[in-house]
Amino acid sequence: MLAGCAKLQHLDQLLTLKAVSDEQTQMGKEIERQDARFERLVAAVEEGSIGGYKDQKSVTGQFGPPIFTETVQEDGRPLEVWVYRYAARFFDSPKVYLYWDQAGQLVRWEYK
Repeated sequence: MLAGCAKLQHLDQLLTLKAVSDEQTQMGKEIERQDARFERLVAAVEEGSIGGYKDQKSVTGQFGPPIFTETVQEDGRPLEVWVYRYAARFFDSPKVYLYWDQAGQLVRWEYK
């Protein structure tokens, strides 16, 4: 009976640990999903089928949102650059760069 009382005495802490564990599990699953989408994007780039995704909505629908975006000037025109990589690999991950014009149309891409 003493063991049961000890569990009740620390119930809040046990529930907190359980919640943290559940959250870590969910984060791991999300990283797996993001990495799978990135691998599909890499395959589309390598196959050349990425050119079939002409607008931003179709890309985000298939591959998810980019990790990072920025605007650059190229030949006197602004281009929005979307960067994709593995979710938890910051420095050693290959990257896909998608370049969009002001109308949101895919102009070109790079895989490095």
